[in-house]
Amino acid sequence: MKVLIVVEPGIDGAFRHVEGLCRYLLGQGVTVHLAYSSQRGSDGLDELVHTIAANGGQTLDLRVGNAPKPNDVRAFRELRRFARSVRPDVIHAHSSKAGVLVRGMALSGIRARYFYTAHAYYGMGGTRSATRLAFDAIETVLGRVGSTINISPDEAEFARRTLRVPQRRISVIHNPVDTTIFRPPRGDERGSIRTRFGIPDTALVLGSVGRLSFQKDPVTMHRAVAEVMADNPNLWFCRVGRGEMDAELDVLADDLGIRPRMVSIAYLESPAEIYRAFDAFISTSRYEAGWPFVVLEAMASELPVVVTGARGTSDIGARGLSHCWTADTGDVGGFADAIRSWVDDTENRRPINHRSIVEDRFGVDALFGAVLRLYAD
Repeated sequence: MKVLIVVEPGIDGAFRHVEGLCRYLLGQGVTVHLAYSSQRGSDGLDELVHTIAANGGQTLDLRVGNAPKPNDVRAFRELRRFARSVRPDVIHAHSSKAGVLVRGMALSGIRARYFYTAHAYYGMGGTRSATRLAFDAIETVLGRVGSTINISPDEAEFARRTLRVPQRRISVIHNPVDTTIFRPPRGDERGSIRTRFGIPDTALVLGSVGRLSFQKDPVTMHRAVAEVMADNPNLWFCRVGRGEMDAELDVLADDLGIRPRMVSIAYLESPAEIYRAFDAFISTSRYEAGWPFVVLEAMASELPVVVTGARGTSDIGARGLSHCWTADTGDVGGFADAIRSWVDDTENRRPINHRSIVEDRFGVDALFGAVLRLYAD
């Protein structure tokens, strides 16, 4: 089987999904070709391009961003030529830009089995705007091309009810996590990692990993953390990520007075180690495609989680997690209360079941294996 994977961006959750999928497919003897964009790239993307080529696949840099631009026409033409050259059996697009380019190829006569994974539809944020209406309209039209693989029941419901994607075209396959990489600390590992990043060994550390963007709502996170820090001098906040809100959040951290007990890390190629420095994990996203990689990775690292009950994670509080506290989207007070509940609970030292849940429900072989079976059907 020959599979062409098309992705933009080359960083963050969507790319990490693609990276894992490509490596899984290669391990199953599938010939993988890759069309990507270096405009939002990473060291991981460079390594994946090298790996694809080393395994006999071909690669194409589309040189596009996530926003619509005139050079998308050039990228579409190059992608069509590339597809005609490699003649894939399956073409799988990841994220909205890749989804438009790839499903446009289907309408232009390139024959293959087509799949699309949105990694969260733009309209799931709930804000009504001309941009959202345009994105929803495009997804509604193109949702009738090929098959859609949604990451969660919430994303699938949005596709079906709002975008009117036919149910027969929808499958739900969650994000998987490699539990050999994401694991709890061993021995004195936690202390050595904390020392490297300037975190006191005895601190109680609440951590976040993610893009600093509107979707992730880091303002709510910072304000909620600040409320609890004011009452707990041992609480530290570690923020891993970068994005368009970098400068705004730095000013906010100064205004809130949390900078002395805050560690900010712009980028880590893999966050596996930094989870081992945390005592708990927080996510305040306005919406997600499903349970995001960062939450699953934190769970695999056996961390308590404080999360939003927004679209994509609306069911997380009812899935049997032993150490999970939730709050409504944008509710600073609610998140502060959730953080306080976690802090109070640390004295109980209850057994935690998060890693076992990930191992049972979110394994790489089971979930990427389900994608491969869809390709072969």
